[in-house]
Amino acid sequence: MSFAYPWILVGLVALPVAFAAWVRGARRGITLSRLVSRETPARPRYGAALLLTLGAACAVLAAAQPRWGEREAFIPRNGAQLVVVLDVSRSMAVADTPPTRIEAAKAALLATLSRLGGDRVGLVIFAGDARLRFPLTTDFSAAGQVIREIETGQVLVSGGSSASAGIDVAVTAFDQESDSGKLLVLITDGDDLGVDPAAAAQRVRDSGIDLIVAGAGTPAGGVVRVVDQRTKQLVDKLDAEGKPIVSKLNEPFLRALAAAAGGRYIGADPRLLAGAIEGRLAVLKRTRIERESATLPVERYPWFAGAALALFVFASVAERMPRVSRRTAALGAGAMLIPLLAACATAAHDLNQRGVEAFKAGDYAAASEFFLEAQAAKPNDPSVSLNLAAALHADGKFEEANQAARRAIAARDSTTRARGFASIGHHRFAESDLTAALAAFKQALFENPSDEASRHDYEVVLRLLQPEPPPGTDPSRQPGETPTPGGATPSPGAGSTATSPSAPASGTPDGTGGSATGSPSAGPGSASPTPEPNQRPGEGPSQPGTQPGQPPNQVSPGEAGRLIEQLDNQIARLLKDSGEQPTAAQAVAILNLLAERARLTNIRDSSGGRGDPKDY
Repeated sequence: MSFAYPWILVGLVALPVAFAAWVRGARRGITLSRLVSRETPARPRYGAALLLTLGAACAVLAAAQPRWGEREAFIPRNGAQLVVVLDVSRSMAVADTPPTRIEAAKAALLATLSRLGGDRVGLVIFAGDARLRFPLTTDFSAAGQVIREIETGQVLVSGGSSASAGIDVAVTAFDQESDSGKLLVLITDGDDLGVDPAAAAQRVRDSGIDLIVAGAGTPAGGVVRVVDQRTKQLVDKLDAEGKPIVSKLNEPFLRALAAAAGGRYIGADPRLLAGAIEGRLAVLKRTRIERESATLPVERYPWFAGAALALFVFASVAERMPRVSRRTAALGAGAMLIPLLAACATAAHDLNQRGVEAFKAGDYAAASEFFLEAQAAKPNDPSVSLNLAAALHADGKFEEANQAARRAIAARDSTTRARGFASIGHHRFAESDLTAALAAFKQALFENPSDEASRHDYEVVLRLLQPEPPPGTDPSRQPGETPTPGGATPSPGAGSTATSPSAPASGTPDGTGGSATGSPSAGPGSASPTPEPNQRPGEGPSQPGTQPGQPPNQVSPGEAGRLIEQLDNQIARLLKDSGEQPTAAQAVAILNLLAERARLTNIRDSSGGRGDPKDY
């Protein structure tokens, strides 16, 4: 036994002291009254005082919230999906945002995790290419540890910077089967948006994903510094001409990316990121993403509170009623407590019965909730656990059904344990885990060798796992095709008793939780993706500086430099015309020009056998 507030139990010490003081005072009063009067004074109501003292003791115990026993509960988590795309290129180590861009971004992400509720979060890092650092998870502690260990440079990704690569990976990281809201957060300095940022933005828009773009750095920028492998000291990174590379925050480009994807650019203040994410998640649709299993103590304070109320009522009646014998008073007190105890005893039965009715009506979610409440009221009843497993199985929640059925295998009698193992076998079979199903049916037969339903299911699963069917089995039967004798739905029985186990019948579980749907396919299938046509060199829109039919990459370095100047003029005009809020069309045009500029820059800077200057 344990108490939620054990310090309240100090009040129990004062109760016998108070009762003894009352008795002493009552006797002293009788003695004094005899000195001043010849009449015999009335005898004190010791019985009423004792009942009041006991009632006060029960009230103190109820306030301390006693608990004993354990129950397994499933706590739902409702939330949206958040995938963060973080730039880890070398330019993120620039110190124009103290202490550095990457450290400021990491601090903002850690602050965001501390403000999330039941949402799931994933992380994609990118430089020259992108990688999913961790998938969607609710384990914020582990996620925070991964974020703290992130560093810039070529550790998990190649050199360079391509925001579009990170966006492409992030779009596939969302749970497409869930209808919860999806939010993508891009944190980058915008130094290089990638090969085709317009296409990446369009994929975000088409996917219905909300986008928040956060800048890292300042427009003034700072020099990119790297570690010299010889001296192990930080040195300035030089461009192709031997000059220090200055990385600047390209806010116009980030605004264009956000506008093209239908998102929002929130600026370059990392302190605003957590609030912006929290505010956006608050308006997105949140659905149940999982149910966490937890073992909770069973609260017993209602019993003591009810007893305290009954004792107070009886003490009040006893104080005003004619004197009765101690035996009569005890019988009266017991009679008042019987309804309270009876109500506690029948709560589990009533909840179990309501769950059975909901199950028969086809409302498996409601049936599961009723069985959960019945299990909380009577945590050690294996029949309730098996009924809960049957309802969860019918609702398609096979793993949760398996967890519920496991409570029954701790029963004292072997028959109940056999029903529990048979139920587990059905759930594992529904998940196509034939090896685990076979082991469960085998254990059920070990507990109850006369269980013909489990014997049949064991033989069928064994045949599915082996090339040759075992002797004596009917090859046309599958687990769950033909119902064996037993109930088709959970039934309460005595208190919360369920019917005997049976093989699943057409996907309808029996009352013991030994349920399963029809047999699964021989193996999980997968649809072949439809290949998309690849664009050959020279196809599609012509690139500046190329002739019709000439591959776009066949541009001389000198010609590439001239074309870059032309593109810079076009981009400058578009940025001036669009202002701080470009339209979607203007944003796409800007991004297309940026992509072409990046391609021509690579041609210009990679000439002469020099190393890649965009390795930052």
